[in-house]
Amino acid sequence: MKGGSPNYAVAEVQGLYGPFTFYERLLQQIWDRGDFDRERLVTMDGRAVVIEHRGKWNGLGGPDFRQARIRIGGVVRTGDVELHLHAEDWAAHRHAQDPAYRNVVLHVVLFPPSATHRTIGHDGAAIPVGSLLTLLRHDLEEYASDEAVAHLSNRGGDRLREELRRLDTTEIARRLREGAMRRWQRKAHYAKVRVERLGYAAACHQTALEVLGYRFNRVPMLNLAARHPLTAWHGISADMIEAMLLDERANWARCGVRPANHPRRRLRQYAAWTAAQPDWPDVLTQLGSAWRQPGLAESTRVARQS
Repeated sequence: MKGGSPNYAVAEVQGLYGPFTFYERLLQQIWDRGDFDRERLVTMDGRAVVIEHRGKWNGLGGPDFRQARIRIGGVVRTGDVELHLHAEDWAAHRHAQDPAYRNVVLHVVLFPPSATHRTIGHDGAAIPVGSLLTLLRHDLEEYASDEAVAHLSNRGGDRLREELRRLDTTEIARRLREGAMRRWQRKAHYAKVRVERLGYAAACHQTALEVLGYRFNRVPMLNLAARHPLTAWHGISADMIEAMLLDERANWARCGVRPANHPRRRLRQYAAWTAAQPDWPDVLTQLGSAWRQPGLAESTRVARQS
């Protein structure tokens, strides 16, 4: 739904531990952060998509991102980008009849459309369509979970205290245990999926840089991890680190980032880390195998098996 209320467009998805809600606004945030594998983005008819500028997020009526610069199949297109959870939403919202959408050059959807789908623009011509589902760095459930936690942390303290006052200590403890266990199970599941998708060493490398990016610079760190595998960090120079910073200069967040967490500082730390122990994922495995194996809780066994 447009008109400043994108949160009303939702998808109910069956997750690992029950159904959850995925908002269209969350998809917009993913596009704005570039939190997906941009190197593999293609249109549904197979043309490569290069995002030179993702556009300015439009919180009002009309296309979601304006003044984007997108190279599609080698041809540069300047215009707007519209995002939907499902490709059919374009027609359902009657965008082709709305002059505000006449400059849309790319229709980005979460779920892949059918092979016969065509997004028809204001002039009757087909608009290229690209799907992000298979390019996301995390499962939909993790994105939704992280967004819920971020939303909760930004709620007013007075409101939270008022809600807690309505519960007795036993109920608060029960909810905390259940919430913590569900989050742990999800994290264990996602870690397993990442290892299966990337391989153990690459998953360790990607996760390490993601953690060093913290909340604000997680995405550009993941981008660098994808472009520069662990073997490329062996003997990395200060000039190469500066080149990495330049590669992601449009994505680094500095507002609200403590000096100790500055991307340059974190990249240098990781360079020192890999120089001291180039095969650190293997060493981590050896250390783990030497530890005494504790008895696993049932919830942990479930998370590992799922």
